[in-house]
Amino acid sequence: MAVDDAALERLRDDLLAAISAAIRDSEHRISGEFTEAISASEARLGARIDSSAAETRRHMGVVAEGLKSNIALVAEGVVTLTERLSAEMREGVEIIDRRLLRVETRLLSTGSAGPRAAGGTAES
Repeated sequence: MAVDDAALERLRDDLLAAISAAIRDSEHRISGEFTEAISASEARLGARIDSSAAETRRHMGVVAEGLKSNIALVAEGVVTLTERLSAEMREGVEIIDRRLLRVETRLLSTGSAGPRAAGGTAES
C-alpha cells in the first residue's frame, strides 16, 4: 500500500490542528481553574482579615475599658490625697495661728512691746 505525500501532509496538518486545539482547551481549562482557586483564596484571606480586624477591635475595646477603670481609680486617689493634704495644711496653719496668738497675747499681757522697748535687741 503506497501512501502519497499529499495524504501524509493532510494527516500531519490534521494532527497539528488537533494538538493545537487540545493545547488551547487545556490552557483555557487550567486558566479557569487557576482563576477559581485564586478567587477562593482571596475570599478566604479576606474573611480571615475581617475576622482578625473584628477580634482586634474587641480586644482594644477591652483594653480601653481597663484603662478607663485604672484612670478613674488614679483620679479618685488624687482627689482623696488632695483633700487629705488640704485638711492637714489647714490644721497646720491653725496650729501656727494659735501659737502666734498665744505669743501676741503674752507680749501684750506683759505690758511692754518686747525687748526692744526696754532698750535691748531682738537677740538679747
